[in-house]
Amino acid sequence: MAEPAGACAGVDVGGTFTDVVVHAPGHRPRAVKVPTTPDNQSVGVQRGVAQAWPGAALRLLPHGTTTATNAVLQRSLARTVLVTTDGFADVLQIARQDRPALYDLTVTRPEPLVPHEMVVTVRERTSPQGREIIALTDEEIDRVVRRVRRLEPESVAVSLLFSYAGEEHERRLCDALAGLDVPITRSSALLPEFREFERASTCVLNAAVAPVMRRYLSTLTARLPGPTITVMTSGGGTAGVDFVAVAPVHTLLSGPAAGVVAAGAVAGHAGFQDAIAFDMGGTSTDVCLIRDGRPEVSSSARIAGLPFRTPAVAIHTVGAGGGSIAWVDAGGALRVGPRSAGADPGSACYGLGGTEPTVTDAHCVLGHLDPDRELGGGLRLDVEAAARAVDAIPEPAGGAAGILAVVRATMARALRKVSTERGVDPAGLALVAYGGAGPLHATALARELGCRAVVVPPAPGVLSALGLLLAPARYEASRTVMAWAEDDLTAAWRALEAQAREELERQGVSGEVTLSRLADARYAGQSHELRIVAEAGADMASLLHHAHREAYGYAIPDEPVRIVTLRVVASGDPILPRPPADWDQGEPAPERVREIGVTGRTVRARVVSRAGLVAGDEVSGPALVEQQDTTTLLATREVAVVDDVGNLVVHLPS
Repeated sequence: MAEPAGACAGVDVGGTFTDVVVHAPGHRPRAVKVPTTPDNQSVGVQRGVAQAWPGAALRLLPHGTTTATNAVLQRSLARTVLVTTDGFADVLQIARQDRPALYDLTVTRPEPLVPHEMVVTVRERTSPQGREIIALTDEEIDRVVRRVRRLEPESVAVSLLFSYAGEEHERRLCDALAGLDVPITRSSALLPEFREFERASTCVLNAAVAPVMRRYLSTLTARLPGPTITVMTSGGGTAGVDFVAVAPVHTLLSGPAAGVVAAGAVAGHAGFQDAIAFDMGGTSTDVCLIRDGRPEVSSSARIAGLPFRTPAVAIHTVGAGGGSIAWVDAGGALRVGPRSAGADPGSACYGLGGTEPTVTDAHCVLGHLDPDRELGGGLRLDVEAAARAVDAIPEPAGGAAGILAVVRATMARALRKVSTERGVDPAGLALVAYGGAGPLHATALARELGCRAVVVPPAPGVLSALGLLLAPARYEASRTVMAWAEDDLTAAWRALEAQAREELERQGVSGEVTLSRLADARYAGQSHELRIVAEAGADMASLLHHAHREAYGYAIPDEPVRIVTLRVVASGDPILPRPPADWDQGEPAPERVREIGVTGRTVRARVVSRAGLVAGDEVSGPALVEQQDTTTLLATREVAVVDDVGNLVVHLPS
């Protein structure tokens, strides 16, 4: 790929820090961390860019944002009206009638984003084949518009029954509702797929966050008018601002997806095609299985218990981060998280007013973090404040070591969720550790799981920001077809390919566009599908037999195969074709020795500057490998080796 002209900056907005990585021809990669500004994320983005690339112009700025995610988690959403077919007003309340936790007697479902009184029904009906059964009259459209107007919405979601097969009724309704001058989400444009509940839920989520996202993007582009801004989507690619403003539901897993893309690239360059991405930041930990160098992408996900069907990297998230607060429950047991100190006031050791003990405070007390080192945004550690906070935990709970033991147990459960619980043996996986806190816990977790190795990339604290430079522009076009494996689907495939290519062109993507075909397929009589890669001319039935055997251990070759949904993924070239190896780690500090707490005892550990390490160097534990954006903790008898591209690789016994 030709070297891009002009500097490009990847920006990842996290719960505690905003990370910026700048790539420019002729320059080594440059990275900075600044505190996130929760009230207006664009302020932190602007500050980070100014520090990373002062006084110089940027060409591209891909970024990951938690704007839509936080809006849903905090229910800071627009007043939304749902317009749906008569008789289906309760589609969000009824949902799937399954219990979120089968044996939990106190479990409660999340409240629908649209209450019953904000649902407007329409007298119309379309068949599953797209034929009109009950006509949609002009009088009915006028009645619906008047009813919606009286509800004074800030956004409207239109999701009619079987609109994926026949979209004319939705189109006419949306044209009429456009006069309300609020965002309108049409399900047949956003998600032309079957399953009315999931389609309605996705449509409502999109509508509810659309005004929030539009305000954020407007503010961001006003603050940074120079570069072309793109946004990371949940599926592991970037999209233009105009697309995201219309379809913000695609960004609900924006930030974590970028890190997983980079983790897959790092693992591959380190010689591990199968790995687990382990991202421990300030607020949460995200884990994802990587097979054959690529993260798994699913067609559905959940946020706060609410389903949405958009392409999403298969990330599992737990509330365990550096800022997770330690507390003692009513039974006297030590708990850590999910509540977090966040960016304001942050952990007690940041000296910004925090008083509750956090995971970072525990590391500070145990000597894992250098109190003299400057953190992102000019912060320096206050060890005394950290000690006061940790000392507030009752002594039987185990203090700082107890805090780390509890948070690691939470993260280990998350790692098993994407590996052993899915029948994947961790002995064949490497653990790619990143995020500001990930390398402090990586080897302990890898030993517990039985992973073969740990890989710590050259700049783990900003890997998600780097992932934005490694992620391609991506768009997935889909449509439910309900066909048989032997049917001729050529026309449907070509229509989706044209749609996917045109969308990338509309977003300004130039250069080569790669198209790949996927399909959701199942045996006749089954209710759920498997995703298969369906290249041109492939035998769809054979592909399903293979996928079913891999997933469940058997196939049913005599059973008819149903092709439910076709998908075409269009991808452009990323800004960077591979992770850079020439990071500027700054001037190396002299090696020294510090007493630290490891596995319940105090040991004398080497403190090594990563800036002084070169390919082939070895560091034996107990040791701390310090760098600008994180610290790697090595226990006794663990040995880290620097590979040819600058990764720290720790091989663990099987």
